[in-house]
Amino acid sequence: MGCLTAYLLARQGLKVTLLEADAVGSHASGFAFGELGALEGAGIPDPLLDFTLWCFRRHPALAEELQEQCGVDYRFKYCDRLLLAFDDASARAFKEHLTWQRRVKDCTVQWLEPEAVLKVEPRANPRCVGASYLQHSAALEPYQYTLAAIQCAERAGVKTVLRRVTGLLRRGDRCLGVTYQGGQVEAETVVLTTGPWASEASGWCGFNIPVSPLKGQILRLKLEGPSLTHSLHYGGSYMALKPDGLLWAGTTEEQVGFNEEPTRAGRDKIMRDVLTMAPSLAEAQLVQHTACLRPLSADGLPIVGRVPGWRNLYLGTGAGRKGILWSTGMSQGLADLIVHGKSEVPGLAHLNPARFQRE
Repeated sequence: MGCLTAYLLARQGLKVTLLEADAVGSHASGFAFGELGALEGAGIPDPLLDFTLWCFRRHPALAEELQEQCGVDYRFKYCDRLLLAFDDASARAFKEHLTWQRRVKDCTVQWLEPEAVLKVEPRANPRCVGASYLQHSAALEPYQYTLAAIQCAERAGVKTVLRRVTGLLRRGDRCLGVTYQGGQVEAETVVLTTGPWASEASGWCGFNIPVSPLKGQILRLKLEGPSLTHSLHYGGSYMALKPDGLLWAGTTEEQVGFNEEPTRAGRDKIMRDVLTMAPSLAEAQLVQHTACLRPLSADGLPIVGRVPGWRNLYLGTGAGRKGILWSTGMSQGLADLIVHGKSEVPGLAHLNPARFQRE
């Protein structure tokens, strides 16, 4: 969010300083799975289908743009995915979703019976009762994506400073900049894109930012012989073959504060889901186990816009498990609001921070 928003603002001629607390891509932005699931998840289809589809459609052109400018190929590609059902209730729910999903022209969605599932993905569990088959979905590599965004931002004139922000400079309803240990940066506009740490700024700005960390763990598995040809999904978990030659499998949803340590319980939960989706993966070797924190808002939807009570303080966070997909629309929306005072990104009104003030 920070890197891409900085790039979009600098591209329009603004002088931008990006303050990074740790290292670019060292948390969820660099460790996420990277599939762009535009037809399921929080806020989809109501009220964020139009916003989500705008974000999805922006990704391929952005991938070409960033690679052309800085040379980083973050492996954007179209791919297919199977959402497996193992009981009649799940199967009915998937079939009901087909009613609106088939109206989305970007993707092709159909229901497959078990025999057809195995023809599409031989490693899928033959005990499934069927699957929702989504073609023309997409995926990318999040760390390289973040790296491309920061390199293009710096080429456009963005200055990166490795400092942890500790507060805001304020005069009335105007933000004059930010402070950090040992210094400060003055600015005409300030944007907070601090992910799961966004709530730390609540005391600075006098507005409760309802964001908490949602821990997610991922396993990287090495499998001898034929690998998966499609990504498999079941009950919020997933696995897919990645460009590093490993199967990435996840995930967990843990509200345990800012604990980023991988756990045995997380590993075991993911492996249970992996073996439910594809029992033959019992032979896979665990190569790496990671964990990171996503920013989860109180209502599950991202938070994008001007902070209530301020003229020039903006907020972009709260995307939960869909931060990579939604980053294009969230960053473009912020850049538009700052430069033009409005945006043509559809659905942005649903993301206004003021919705929590009203509540």
